[in-house]
Amino acid sequence: MRLTIGRDELLKALNVVGSVVERRQAKPILTHVLIKAGDGEVVLTGTDLEIEVVARCAAEVQEPGVVTVPGRKFLDIVRTLPGGSTLRCEMDATRFRVAMGKSRFQLATLPVEDFPNLMDVQWDVRFQVPRVDLKRIIEKTEFCMAQQDVRYYLNGVMLEFSGRSLRAVAADGHRLAFCAAQVAEELGAERQIIVPRKAVGEMVRFLGNESAPLEVSVSTNHVRVVQDDLVFVSKLVDGRFPDYHRVIPQTVKEEVTLPRASVLEMLGRVGVVSTEKFRGMRLRFQGTTLAASATNTDRDEAWEELDLGVPVPEWETGFNVTYLVEAMGALEGDEVLFGWTNTDGGARLKGKNGSEEQVYVVMPVRL
Repeated sequence: MRLTIGRDELLKALNVVGSVVERRQAKPILTHVLIKAGDGEVVLTGTDLEIEVVARCAAEVQEPGVVTVPGRKFLDIVRTLPGGSTLRCEMDATRFRVAMGKSRFQLATLPVEDFPNLMDVQWDVRFQVPRVDLKRIIEKTEFCMAQQDVRYYLNGVMLEFSGRSLRAVAADGHRLAFCAAQVAEELGAERQIIVPRKAVGEMVRFLGNESAPLEVSVSTNHVRVVQDDLVFVSKLVDGRFPDYHRVIPQTVKEEVTLPRASVLEMLGRVGVVSTEKFRGMRLRFQGTTLAASATNTDRDEAWEELDLGVPVPEWETGFNVTYLVEAMGALEGDEVLFGWTNTDGGARLKGKNGSEEQVYVVMPVRL
């Protein structure tokens, strides 16, 4: 292998691929990045056996070849080199050499045949979706994913494709987030997949903000997303996501319109003194006001009242303030519809415009 490549283009590709490569792994080959050079381009692949990311960049290839190099180390080297510079790379029997000006580096390699491949999958269905829509629905729900829950199907985001509707749902047993987008292209029969927690974070970083479509492929155990010169593959959580329709109240007994910005500011101030572990806060609707109060084990107290300007039903219960802040922060628009049926059923939050494409359910806590 022998090639010449721009430092900036290589760094961009390595930043994407290196995100899934750790410095230490049980299998040494998983700390490496696979580099294939040929046909005027370099293809870089990184994997941790759960996620695989592939990036392409243009290069002047004098001699094609394939090699594996320590991913993080190679990324650190390229990052420290001057912007706009040109790198010369070549490979002999066991060493990968990188040169730029008077700088010289040699990296140890591992056998190419040991590098795993997640791409050898039979894809059952393929379709295109606007990348901005896919990124939006994931970002609006990912904060509700469970962390290391024994109910493994909650440790990720459920994506549902049906007709022209693209939906994302996440839940951790205490709250649920739902976000949907309507797309122009028919997505076919209903299909549900659960993308694991780590892959969700990487996918959000991977997706851009453009409206151009990207290709999504789904198999029984994998999902693949292709955009421009980047390919993202992840294993799926093997399980069935609970019926979220049963969790989201279709109707509520009472509903109040809240000014989103003012309530968020109030919750942020009062939440300062809430107990760090449980983050409990009491909300009380009475007369024309919403009052929030919190205490902690040091006997600190905070209380604030917000005048809503209209009579509201009387109701009082406790919530985890972080859950409320995250749900309200994710909603779009200036006003929030805050609804409930009883003190045990929790609260339903959605936008004031009446759209059902964004809904959050937050369960109460005992204080």
